[in-house]
Amino acid sequence: MSQQRSERIGNILHYLWLHQQLSIQQAHELLNYADATLRRDFNYIALHYPGMERYHGGLRFNVNSADKEFVFDMKKNLNIEAKKQIALLARQKIQPHDFIILDSGTTCLELAKVLEIPARVVTTDVNIAHQMAQMSHLESYIIGGMIRPGYFTVGESLATDMLKTFTVDQAFISCDALSLDAGITNATLFEVGIKKTIIQRAKKVFLLADHSKFEQTNPYNISTLSCIHCVITDEHLPDSLFKRYRQAGVNLIR
Repeated sequence: MSQQRSERIGNILHYLWLHQQLSIQQAHELLNYADATLRRDFNYIALHYPGMERYHGGLRFNVNSADKEFVFDMKKNLNIEAKKQIALLARQKIQPHDFIILDSGTTCLELAKVLEIPARVVTTDVNIAHQMAQMSHLESYIIGGMIRPGYFTVGESLATDMLKTFTVDQAFISCDALSLDAGITNATLFEVGIKKTIIQRAKKVFLLADHSKFEQTNPYNISTLSCIHCVITDEHLPDSLFKRYRQAGVNLIR
């Protein structure tokens, strides 16, 4: 596959992950690709990517029929530079020998990768635990419980009960969406109890959220933004949104 086609398909997949559906007309207007080129790319995507379904005039992403490892890889590679930027900002909040919790998710995984100082770390994510197991300067713990297939996150009541045995200096949590009206929300119920418990067990809570998650709402409520010490985002958050959140009293940095 040529580099140009690879870039086109990457842009199309990125949009489908965020919006679940894309017509050829929309793709032409948004991405400025020729209709004939888009039809070929759409057919290729439907054939080679699990969960991508072709319909007359477009593509849709059915997450329920997608291979779970493919879904994780898609999510991991979305806004990767933004996640790395957020991770570096979050790293500045951690002092040597702090006791912290790292929530599940790809942004928290990026933070784990840059933890070069000695610290004690509790996590609810199998991939993050694997990363920390290779870092001899960290004293690391993984919460036990049910693992969500394909997503590598730990949840349900057993994990929540185990989390209650810890009290930490700081927690770094992720979310699927946040807004001034709805607060922090998640797309699935599986991790909600865990995230609520993390917020309760930390002296300070930092929410790591890239710009694409702002002013979005998902079905399951986690908390209001007033429960968060600081929201850390990336430089691509529009100035207008940055000012709105700061004016509303949210401690937001980028």
